[in-house]
Amino acid sequence: MGQSNEIFLTVVSLLLIFVILWFSYTIINILVTIFKCKKLDNSLTFCFNSLGKVVFSVCAILYIGCLVGGIAAIIYGVLNNNTSFWQNGLNVMAFMSVAFGYLLSSIVLVGRKNMMVGRMMIDYRKLKKVNYSYTNKMSFVYAQQEYNFSTRFIDLTKLRKKISK
Repeated sequence: MGQSNEIFLTVVSLLLIFVILWFSYTIINILVTIFKCKKLDNSLTFCFNSLGKVVFSVCAILYIGCLVGGIAAIIYGVLNNNTSFWQNGLNVMAFMSVAFGYLLSSIVLVGRKNMMVGRMMIDYRKLKKVNYSYTNKMSFVYAQQEYNFSTRFIDLTKLRKKISK
């Protein structure tokens, strides 16, 4: 019974490592894309409401703290042969990677001519069928495909003003 339990925990730990690596790659990719697009269009600014600024700041600090804390817990657990420490470190890192990756994928930047949602740069003039729902979602048609994203932490008045121009 102990051997099969150990194999199961090893497999789950490997899966968590893949989850951490994938979402960390996604987070880095989104941040690099934002940096590159801000170099191309320096008028792009973040479109947060006051709650969004607080939530994104707290989540960024929590993500970095959980990443560092998780690595410290993994090192401590491996050095002291304590499996619960390094597995809890993996759990914390995986959870925060998924949560921060999801939150970062719905980030919105607005500029003079362009809007950026996650990693996608959009020209305002090519938007069609823009709808704002009461469930904190915005949907639009762009390049003959329908997209939607959460507007929970977005300044809707700023976004509407830019899109209506």
